[in-house]
Amino acid sequence: MRKILVTALAAAVFVVLFASAQGTAALWRAEAQLEPGAITTGTLSLAAGDGVTNEQNFGFSSLNTSVLAPGGFVQAPLTISNTGTTALTYTLAGAHSVTTVPSAADTELAGAVVLSIHVTAEAAVCTADSPSAGVELYQGSLSAGAAFAQGRELAPDATETLCVRVALPEKVEPIAAGGSIELQLGWRGDQL
Repeated sequence: MRKILVTALAAAVFVVLFASAQGTAALWRAEAQLEPGAITTGTLSLAAGDGVTNEQNFGFSSLNTSVLAPGGFVQAPLTISNTGTTALTYTLAGAHSVTTVPSAADTELAGAVVLSIHVTAEAAVCTADSPSAGVELYQGSLSAGAAFAQGRELAPDATETLCVRVALPEKVEPIAAGGSIELQLGWRGDQL
């Protein structure tokens, strides 16, 4: 009998321990009244070009690469404008040549050129005969991965002048000097 009593007592202790190990739950609740804030909307719009024309594709005709010789460069100013109502950061989102039917010389030139983009104080500084001296934002090849190391901030209705430079290194295949490229720059704007 003693054995049955000890077994029953052990079983009762085991049931109590098992039932208490199932956990407990508590529901916490708090309430507070909030003051409603103002909700405003805005537009995010980035324009490249003359700062007036809001086109998706801006013809960058002032950058003539057909006169590019080994060791030389061509450059032209480009205005970037925040035409929206909210502050934004912008960055380069790729660069490549979009020549419709490229010749062998065009392909060789596109692979050899070095693209540089600088911030400049005024468009007149970015002339064909003097290298740009502004803050360098990008220097590298024409590629889909071309981007600034850090985005540039622009307030609403603000503009910034960039100097876009295409240089051909001195040591290139001679065929590259006879080519031309049609430069296409992609831009990305993000709200601050």
